[in-house]
Order: sequence, then C-alpha cells, then structure tokens
Amino acid sequence: MFRLSLAALLLTVGLSACATIAPNILSPQDTADLKFTSLEVVVPPETRIDWTSAEDEYLSERKLSRTDPALVATPEARAHLRNLAAARLKAKLERVIAERPAGTRPVRLVATIKEVSIPSAVKRVIVGGTPSVRADIDVIDARSGALLTTYRGATGTKYAGNGVYGVIGDGLAQAMGADDLYDRAAADYADGFGGWLKPR
Repeated sequence: MFRLSLAALLLTVGLSACATIAPNILSPQDTADLKFTSLEVVVPPETRIDWTSAEDEYLSERKLSRTDPALVATPEARAHLRNLAAARLKAKLERVIAERPAGTRPVRLVATIKEVSIPSAVKRVIVGGTPSVRADIDVIDARSGALLTTYRGATGTKYAGNGVYGVIGDGLAQAMGADDLYDRAAADYADGFGGWLKPR
C-alpha cells in the first residue's frame, strides 16, 4: 500500500512539474517551418550558479588556494563560471537543433540560464543531490525581431551517484569518458527543448 501511494505521489509530482512548462503557442505547421539561423546563450550576473567542481578547476588552473571562498566570488571568477555554463549548454542545444529538419522561416534562439545547481561530491556523500540546469529559450523571428514563442519553466536534471560508493562509481565513469554532472543536466534540458518543438 505504501509503495503504491509513493508511486502515485511521484507520478503526481512529475506531472505537475511538466505542467509548469509554457506551451508552444505556434501551430504544428509553423513550428515545423522554423529554420534556426543562430543560437545565443546568456547568463545574467544575478543567475545563481552552485558548481563547486568548476570553481575548483578555476582555482587549480590559476594555482590559487581552494580554501579561500573569496577567490571564487570575484567578478572574474563569476564571469568564468557564467561563460563556461553558457558554452556547454550551447553545445548540447546545437546537437539537438542539428538533428531537426530545417524549415524555411529563419528564426534565432536566445537561451537565458536562470539557475545552475551541480552538487559537490561532499554534498552527494552526506545528503545526496541531483544536478540541474534551468533556462528559458526565446524563439525570435530573424527578420522582424518579433518574439514568436518561449520555452519557459523547464529544468534539465539527470542522475548522479550519491553516497560514498555512488560518488566513487560516478567518478570512475567520468574518467572513462562519461559526461560530467553539468553536461548530463544540460543534455536533458536540450532534449526537453527538442521534444517541445516536435509537432503534436
């Protein structure tokens, strides 16, 4: 009985999460006719980025202390994280866009990252955690500049190994070529956008 109730609860949560994504207001025909001519990914300065592994890499590359939190709070450090997040989400979105047949109406995409949460190994050992990337994507007519529709309210998430053995196993998988936590969440977000564009 408990298992059935828990399953129902999880299903309800999943459905409510899906319902928060704004629908594509373009018709299936207009959606199929889109031709993506450019993609820009922006990360506003106020975007919350919790990404300890990227901060550690930034400090290590510059031979800076990893025990002083002020070093990752500088404008240079925060700009580095924003640029890294933008570039890697862009790569995942480009893959999804390339798989889609091109139409005849030129449009440009502007993706705005709203939040990045990549739990550290320490957090995943102690309390667990799931990587996530939240963003909105505006679909804009390339000729007139008019906003046609917006992919809003979506978050990309993916499994991460938790607990001591989960973190160790995850690290080994990444060493053998598996995507890291950010890329997994970004790929899930991009796949969601691709599905949102499919005519229904």
